[in-house]
Amino acid sequence: MTPPTYRKRLLALAISASTLPLAAQALTLTNDGIHSAGNTYADRVEVTGTFSNQDVQPLQFHGDVFNDDLVLDASVNATGNELNAVDLASAGDDSDPSSAGSTTRVQGDLINNGSLTMTGERVSGIRVDSAAIHGDLINAASGKILADGEEASGILLEGGSIAGKLINHGLIQVSGEDASGLLATANAVGDRADLGGIENHGSIVASGEDATPIKLDGVSFAGSPVQVLNTGLIQSDDAAIEIGTFDIDSTDAVDTLVIQNSGTIVSRDEAIDASFASGDVKLLWDQGSITGNLIDLTGIDITGQVAFTGNDATEDGAHIRMKNGGWVQVGGSSAARLEFEQPHTIIQGNLNVAENAALGLNLSSATDPSKAVVAVSGTAAFASGSQIQLAARGSDFTAAGSTYTLVEASTLEDAGLDVTSRSALLNVDTFTIEDNQIVAKVSTKAEEEVGEEIGNVGGTPNAQRAGAAFSQVVTGLAQNNPNDPVFQAYVNASQDPATLKALAEQLTPEVNGGATQAATSGQTLVSNVTGNRTSSLRGASSGDAFQGTGVWAQALYSDASQDLRDGVAGFNAYSRGIAIGADGKLSDQLTLGVAYSFLRTGVNSDSGNTTDVDGNALTLYGSFEQGGYFVDANLSYGINDNESKRRIAGTTAKGDYDSNVLGASLVGGYTYRLNDRFLVEPRLAARYTRVDIDGYREKGSSAALRVEDQRYEVAELGAGVRVAGNFPLGRGNLQPQARLMAYHDFAADEAKSTSTFLLGGTPFVTQGAGSVRNSYEAGIGADYRLGAITVGLSYDYVGKTDFNADTFSAKVRYDF
Repeated sequence: MTPPTYRKRLLALAISASTLPLAAQALTLTNDGIHSAGNTYADRVEVTGTFSNQDVQPLQFHGDVFNDDLVLDASVNATGNELNAVDLASAGDDSDPSSAGSTTRVQGDLINNGSLTMTGERVSGIRVDSAAIHGDLINAASGKILADGEEASGILLEGGSIAGKLINHGLIQVSGEDASGLLATANAVGDRADLGGIENHGSIVASGEDATPIKLDGVSFAGSPVQVLNTGLIQSDDAAIEIGTFDIDSTDAVDTLVIQNSGTIVSRDEAIDASFASGDVKLLWDQGSITGNLIDLTGIDITGQVAFTGNDATEDGAHIRMKNGGWVQVGGSSAARLEFEQPHTIIQGNLNVAENAALGLNLSSATDPSKAVVAVSGTAAFASGSQIQLAARGSDFTAAGSTYTLVEASTLEDAGLDVTSRSALLNVDTFTIEDNQIVAKVSTKAEEEVGEEIGNVGGTPNAQRAGAAFSQVVTGLAQNNPNDPVFQAYVNASQDPATLKALAEQLTPEVNGGATQAATSGQTLVSNVTGNRTSSLRGASSGDAFQGTGVWAQALYSDASQDLRDGVAGFNAYSRGIAIGADGKLSDQLTLGVAYSFLRTGVNSDSGNTTDVDGNALTLYGSFEQGGYFVDANLSYGINDNESKRRIAGTTAKGDYDSNVLGASLVGGYTYRLNDRFLVEPRLAARYTRVDIDGYREKGSSAALRVEDQRYEVAELGAGVRVAGNFPLGRGNLQPQARLMAYHDFAADEAKSTSTFLLGGTPFVTQGAGSVRNSYEAGIGADYRLGAITVGLSYDYVGKTDFNADTFSAKVRYDF
């Protein structure tokens, strides 16, 4: 193919060769590009600016010398074939090797902080050809190298040398047939790429047929313990890491290329392909996961918690294919566990599990009991104290006494293997080792055992009962709806104690008493409103007019908070409403009135559940006075509409139910008039509230419940004092008051419910936090009466252990 004709406009700052060092400076990139040849840069050079053009080379440094770092802070977007965003090469004509002059040298690091985007055939983000970097080549965390096209490369090392390492902290992404994220290979005259090593702490992604994130073919590594280190993400449609010809500059003549993985490698084919490697390739695996087959490695050493998922082994012959009968070594120098994620894994080679190590196997609906979960072509050796840990997935929860072949090998060596379950839902009944097979019989745990497991990971008694009951629902879901989100969450949580505990707590019905508190608080609010009304009559001086008959309205707002107590999540409840009423004196001693109230309460549980309560109540109230003695009383009946939402594993169980509230209050005391302006009222009080909650059925989740009827009672006796005043102010009278009461609840009811999951299972009882018998109430307020109109503001506080509520109200009254 004839190369495109490139425009050769030269910027003033880098036009021709210079024998004198150029001072430290920022090179500004424009759409004409920067083409520098034979220059010497004395200090650190930073390239800034923007390039957006086609068929023009953006950055060329040919035969230049950088005595410090070369830093790329520019943005490049170029389109055209055989273009390089940054090209470091020798002076001369690239197409004529005989014309090559001095090479480009970077005495420090080559650092990319910018964005390099290339589109076209055989394009590259950074090309190092006949150039020497004495430090590291670094794609920083902010760096992006994107290349799209056939045989495109993110970073191309073509016969150049990097004394340090090629380090990626950012993103290198390529797409197209035969594209490579990092390609280290020989140049046209056969010189191999020399480098100290490769480290990926960011992301290297390749997509397209035969596209490879890391391809090494014609590379010479410096002698070091590890040549390729991955702690980030390497992802590909084809092989993720492909090894061809290489050599190691080592004094001990060991020519083994070592790959260390602590991150994630994902491939739709081979994760590591060393089938064309010129020497031995070894994998050190201390953490992270690998998806994709491991082909022709001479050794795999696993020293941490890792997970492996193989792909189709038809072409490769195995998911893990070891070269020359190599060993997969699990544990030894440190504790380790190798988790096999797929239903069946084939290892062509040998397997050794040390005394401090384990294999993790997952049994699922895809597991064929007639085939070994792990098949080893050579020797499978298990040291004393080694383990095979089983977990269940999918419809295996329906199994009762199912038998599985866990491991099968040509030769099986057992020095003391143990087979255990790490699932909260699975029991290993028995296991045997014979005929080079390890066979286990497993069954689902009983309901009581599931509850114990939840308790062992810190679940509350309510969570234990709910989780145990739901374990009976799981069987039906596994058969009828295995993709149900709650079922999937339950299965996955069975292997994670913290997740299992959290999910079990979500399965419980709401027992923090928030809805009940909304109902009882509504009755208390109205009781206080009517009580304040009858008390205000005694605040007036004798001879006050317009105190006989009137109508009134009062706006209410309450903010209540319950903290975590006895392992039961707390809540916040916000109430808004209005009360209206009318009353009048039937005689000098007797006042009677009637009131209607509406309260809307939102209860937000700390567990994430919510309940909205709309309450309507009718209240009869009155007051009787004889001399200094008085009795205030009210009787209230309310109907509440409740709408609840429970969040379980991404689903919402919704409930809609009614509740009824019956309340009565009696306050008696004596009024001491200190003078015409002040009075003091010692008082005794009795209150009774009963809440009846209808049973209901939830909907919207496989964890929906049928909750039985509930009843909650409060029976309180209290004592306290009220102080009030009456002062002329302007053309009216200011009437402040304050009260303080203490109550003791003799009923001490606790929230309790009996529930059953709609999909089946046994009923279970959940218990709320223990009752708090003693509570305290304080209130202050003031009315201003002007003729027949009275307006007022008040604040009330209710406090008890782990609970407090603040109530604000504003009222207006008109007396006839």
